[in-house]
Amino acid sequence: MDGTRALVFAFLLCVAPIGGVVVGAEGVGGPGELQETTADPDRSMTVLATPNTSEYLAPSAEGIERSGNHTAGLDVAAAVEADAGGLESAYLGETLERRYTSAASDAEHEAVVEDGVERLAARAGELRGTERTAIRQYNEGAIDARELLRTLTVVARVAGATVDRLEWLETRANRLEMDAEADRAATERAGLVPATGPVRTELAGAAAGSGSVRVYVETAGDGVVLAAIDRDDGTYLREAHDPSARDRRTQDQYGGSPLLALERMERIYPWVTENNLGVSASPIGPPFERVYRFSIPHPHGELETYLDSGSEAVAIEFQRNDLDSLPTQRSRTTANGLRLVVDTTRGGGPIGVSALDDATGDPLNARIELGGDPIGSTDGDRLWAVAPRGPVTVTAAHDGETVSLEASPS
Repeated sequence: MDGTRALVFAFLLCVAPIGGVVVGAEGVGGPGELQETTADPDRSMTVLATPNTSEYLAPSAEGIERSGNHTAGLDVAAAVEADAGGLESAYLGETLERRYTSAASDAEHEAVVEDGVERLAARAGELRGTERTAIRQYNEGAIDARELLRTLTVVARVAGATVDRLEWLETRANRLEMDAEADRAATERAGLVPATGPVRTELAGAAAGSGSVRVYVETAGDGVVLAAIDRDDGTYLREAHDPSARDRRTQDQYGGSPLLALERMERIYPWVTENNLGVSASPIGPPFERVYRFSIPHPHGELETYLDSGSEAVAIEFQRNDLDSLPTQRSRTTANGLRLVVDTTRGGGPIGVSALDDATGDPLNARIELGGDPIGSTDGDRLWAVAPRGPVTVTAAHDGETVSLEASPS
């Protein structure tokens, strides 16, 4: 198998769908448990397990440097900056394509590819540096969650266009048997994957005016976790990036074989792999830089994760989960004629809040706060948000009356 090229394999594994939604304490269990048996104490994050649902990449509670929330909305300055950067990358790509098409010899084609890889690699490095700087400034308290998310929004937009151009260059380099350039393009492309996650996509849309999105942030070292609720389609979105999981000094431990890498995935994500609805896998990058991308749909949603081939640890993870499918623990209380019902999962996971007339059981349109932070209105339905770590006071207000309870996400 040629380890310098991205190969795609589809595995039709046994399907064991789980029906229904588990409600009650037995559906959630205790706090997320360490899933990896060989966790490295030098890493900022590890994969944790919660019973009856997907495992997830996260820092330990004591490893979090800073956390917070921000509701992002229309941001003309961010949208303009993001569009400008994206258009610049797109224009560079179009220029390279025109030069490549008009080239009269293999030597001229090679010159175009070599120049393009050099320029786009420099741009990719700048984007990663911008993100690292913003995360460190956030950790130090120099910027708030709003500024961090604004920077990540711009980086995401430019990264998306840059990844497209790098993929084009990688394909041309392979055709010309320019192994060094193909490897470098693949390496830079893999390095920008964290900037293309589902929460950042929502942030980019919000900045452009598609509507607001409330994002929960956790940082650990240079790593970051982002989580949000897409209320349009009832989906919990989450992305985690742990740069400390990358080992560029050790050659691919799986020899370019997605099947061998899948065995490691089965140990890290047992619930997901046992309940998969089909798995696709592809190695990306040369042996010392390679990551294995896995896309695994399951009964609660979809996991996309990137396994570092040297450290054998998960470096990047994207989650998309159907809110109505997730197992929850239900709590309720009544006061002032109001009934408050709260469905929790875990800290950093979804929390659903409903308010009802205690006498009739009819749903109410109540204003909801988490820990004193307004998160929206129920509109006669269940309002979903992302829960912080640890206990949090949930308050519902309707027609001048309030009711509260303390929820304890795992």
